[in-house]
Amino acid sequence: MRKLIVYTLLLLISFQSAIAADFTVTGKMKGLTNGSTATLKNVFNGQSLATATIADGAFVLKGNVNEGLLMQLSFSAAPQLNIELFIGNETVVIDGDLAAPDQIKLTGSVVHQTYEKFRQQFVPMKDKLNAIVPLIQAETAQTPKRDSLINLFNSYKQVLLNETVGFMNANPTSVVSSFALYAVGPLFSSPQELESKFNALQPAAQKGYFSELIVKSLNDAKVGQIGSMATEFTQNDQNGKPIKLSSFRGKYVLIDFWASWCRPCRQENPNVVKAYNTYKAKNFTVLGVSLDQDKASWIQAITADKLTWTHVSDLKYWSNEVAQLYHIQSIPANMLIDPTGKIIGKDLRGEELLQKLATILK
Repeated sequence: MRKLIVYTLLLLISFQSAIAADFTVTGKMKGLTNGSTATLKNVFNGQSLATATIADGAFVLKGNVNEGLLMQLSFSAAPQLNIELFIGNETVVIDGDLAAPDQIKLTGSVVHQTYEKFRQQFVPMKDKLNAIVPLIQAETAQTPKRDSLINLFNSYKQVLLNETVGFMNANPTSVVSSFALYAVGPLFSSPQELESKFNALQPAAQKGYFSELIVKSLNDAKVGQIGSMATEFTQNDQNGKPIKLSSFRGKYVLIDFWASWCRPCRQENPNVVKAYNTYKAKNFTVLGVSLDQDKASWIQAITADKLTWTHVSDLKYWSNEVAQLYHIQSIPANMLIDPTGKIIGKDLRGEELLQKLATILK
């Protein structure tokens, strides 16, 4: 009975995403020269996972990975040949001939078989999309031809997304599904759509390298979005004093991205001043984040434009760390934050800013 329990536990462990055992890739390839090498690498970071010396066309590669991973098998005797393997800690066999690369076979890996199914769906449609992009770019004017190419691109894109979602629904526990979702992620119309597809996967597929990349992209996309919590930051004011965003908790705060050299910003400043003076007694303030490089110019502009609220800057121009954090691509830009720290408005200017404040600060 005890042996049966141990055997059952071993079976369960073998299906976890992080397997304790090693992988073994045993290969036999015609055309390989004795003394040459076979190398297995991580496709995404180029890290070498295993290397073996060829003897009579045979090789054995051993190593360990935390999860199913996309790898690349290459040979020093045939640098033009790269074989993709999507395997975990499994025992697999590769057999083939350098003269017939399309007929090389890999057996023993369920993960790789799942990956091959996805690749057969994904690659042809991806190639169609890639072929259309330069054609669209070549059409500089809004012409019927360009419009038709864009429509065709969108049609192919939707087919690819539908096929990928169908694949994920059929393989909700496979790490290949998180890889597939990561591969097509940029094609979704919004981060929310990507997130909903990711949440539909089973927990086993929501772990590992590709899932971590998806989660990071979703978190990055949410930074600065209406409805999300404002990300904390600390930056020095013009006197060198560190100012934390969280120190304004309990107030409505307009984070205003601007610079002394930005003419549209300077033109918008009177509207921000009006909003500040109108509502500063009603739990509202402004936190200016400057993309200046020259401290003297920054301070002079604060004085000249009568910007009597708190200001911060690291004087790094477009590399300002707060601007980078919130993915600010142009200025003026702003975000309105409620007393809990939630973003409730973006890029409110002129009368629109005053109307928004009038609505919430009655």
